[in-house]
Amino acid sequence: QRLAFDDFIFFFSSRRRHTRCSGVSWARRCVQETGINAEYMGKIKIMSHKSTLRVLSQVLVGTMGSFIFGYGMGVFNTVQDIVAKQLDWPEDKKNFNVGLVTSTVALGAAFGAYLGGIVVSKFGRRLTMIMADVITIVAVFPTLVSNLGSILVGRILLGFAIGINSSVVPLYIREVSPNALSGTSGSCHQLLISLGILLSLVLGYGLPTKDDADFGTSNWWKIMFAIPLIPSAIRILGLMFIFTNDTPQYLSQIGKIGEAEAALSDIYHYEEVNIQMEQLKQERQRSSGEITLGTLFGPRYRKALFIGITLSWIQQFSGINAVVFYSTKIFQGSFDPKAVISAETMKTVGIFNALFGIINAVSAFAAALVVDKAGRKAILMIGNLLCFVFLGALAYLVYAQNFTVSRYFVLLYDFAFGISLGPIVWLYISEILPAQGIAVAVFFNWIFTLIVGLGFPIISDPKVLDAYGGFLLFAVCCILGEVFITFVVKETQGKTLVEAQNLYNDAQGDEEDTQAPFLKAN
Repeated sequence: QRLAFDDFIFFFSSRRRHTRCSGVSWARRCVQETGINAEYMGKIKIMSHKSTLRVLSQVLVGTMGSFIFGYGMGVFNTVQDIVAKQLDWPEDKKNFNVGLVTSTVALGAAFGAYLGGIVVSKFGRRLTMIMADVITIVAVFPTLVSNLGSILVGRILLGFAIGINSSVVPLYIREVSPNALSGTSGSCHQLLISLGILLSLVLGYGLPTKDDADFGTSNWWKIMFAIPLIPSAIRILGLMFIFTNDTPQYLSQIGKIGEAEAALSDIYHYEEVNIQMEQLKQERQRSSGEITLGTLFGPRYRKALFIGITLSWIQQFSGINAVVFYSTKIFQGSFDPKAVISAETMKTVGIFNALFGIINAVSAFAAALVVDKAGRKAILMIGNLLCFVFLGALAYLVYAQNFTVSRYFVLLYDFAFGISLGPIVWLYISEILPAQGIAVAVFFNWIFTLIVGLGFPIISDPKVLDAYGGFLLFAVCCILGEVFITFVVKETQGKTLVEAQNLYNDAQGDEEDTQAPFLKAN
């Protein structure tokens, strides 16, 4: 067996450089001609890229936008009481104003996501991210003014930038990542979202409580609103001075073939660059002409677009952003603005908020480790089913007013979502759709977020259904999602970007890839 392996290495290394065949093709032929045992060969991973560290560093710079995404979504959760106090919101308008400030981010993000799809096709992934960072920097300053109208303007602008990021970052990650790292690097989008949420919740733990003397005067919440300035500056510097090339796919699409080859040379070994250039050429010929809304609803993309929008619905109506937006109220056990919450309870809430953020980040990291081994569909099915179980239990516990135990089920639900629906939906959408299709799917994702953000506090009002009704509704949505994932969604694990985007292509058919796992291109 060892001699057969040596024959394989010699045959592969000496013959492949004389051909345009991919490493996958030569690996298959080498197995046939050297007689190496296929089971033994399955342990060998043919790496086509130069440096995993470089790829992940580039991904990390891009996901600074994901960090802003998570931080911007979570930051108002912990500061809402102190902002309401300092801005003198009447008790009967407090819930409405909180919902308004929370949801304006989602409203701005919906438009940012859609327009981001247009901008990213015109100006490229790199410049679009820089533009999003400039908007983020501008958005910070109105939120530092103690005025509801000014805060709303800043939150809408921040949401617009977040929407652009939510469209372009998954696309950027997928296009700079070799196939062998696509799952791991794709999960980094959700990981940085989770870290942003975590930081917002941890910083909120330092806010004064209602019993503190400086509750009505502390400016700590303004410092929290200013944090997005830091990741925005980091990404601008990283894209301007370190990762100065746009993605190979974009450069190829606009006819900059030399620059596309240079961008590929940063990622792949020499012989793999030619292979990738040939694939880009074929894709450019197939996709000649601008992709419009009409094209997206045509036979090539309409099924994939439907899948992307539906997965976005499943992700949001599993209820995650209801918890991200209102975890403080959920852990308190009351949405009644007149409820009196003790200082001891608020300390407990602060601890559980921090635990929520930590678990969200840990689960996203766990997803990054297993996604390329377990597959996208299996993780979605298992994670979504767990979300249903924990949400059902949570609804019962809240109905029984057992808030001590219900807090732990919020954390269990958080883990189930964070390892499945959180990262995998973003990854899957970026694999099956082009830039314009991602923008449409993400636009609907934000519309669903807006509905959840506005609707959950209304449903959770004791005069309506209380919080258990919202959790029960989310559990039902998870069951519907499980049926959809099981019978409609296809696996993309191990497929190239071109193969994944043709999975739902009515114009070409959807023939399954039957290659052995060790012969997949890396």
